[in-house]
Amino acid sequence: VNMHVDEMWQLYAPNGEAIPGAGWESSLGNPEKNRSDKIVGIAVVFLYRINSEGVLELLWQKRSEKIDRYPGDYDISAGGHINLGESLTEAAVREAHEEIGANITKDDLQFVTEAQFSKNRFAWVYMVDYTGREEDFKFDDGEVSEVKWVPYAEMEEFVAKYAKAPLKNDKFTVLALHTWFKMHDLI
Repeated sequence: VNMHVDEMWQLYAPNGEAIPGAGWESSLGNPEKNRSDKIVGIAVVFLYRINSEGVLELLWQKRSEKIDRYPGDYDISAGGHINLGESLTEAAVREAHEEIGANITKDDLQFVTEAQFSKNRFAWVYMVDYTGREEDFKFDDGEVSEVKWVPYAEMEEFVAKYAKAPLKNDKFTVLALHTWFKMHDLI
């Protein structure tokens, strides 16, 4: 399954600024596959909550077995490419709704970090406090088969065992999350 093949992704300059009106056809796949020097962006959303026992948990999505990249592996709560002309926060809200049916708003987004995690991709990472919210997750676009709340204390072990390959080697994101949770007195 290759979702959203008709999208035009926003292109970015090497400094992370969006290039007005410049897009990359999603049907071409990620620019690194084509040995292009073009840079696209992704919005990443992690949902977290304090459960009824007072334990900090992160929501992980299990990728559908029908998807072409990393089928059956766990991934971040939600995330995906930023479309041409779309703001970072609009993309984050859209992806959370499309992938897992989470009804969040721009006001829910708490900025964590921005990073260029490959030659061709910038990522903007956001947190959303889902404590006390109704869990009415839906997987309408076929990319996700289920979600799982994982205690933060078990995150590194969970990532090592079950996450898709790029996340297993991504120490930056783990450190950024740890730093963010510590700054906000959640750990």
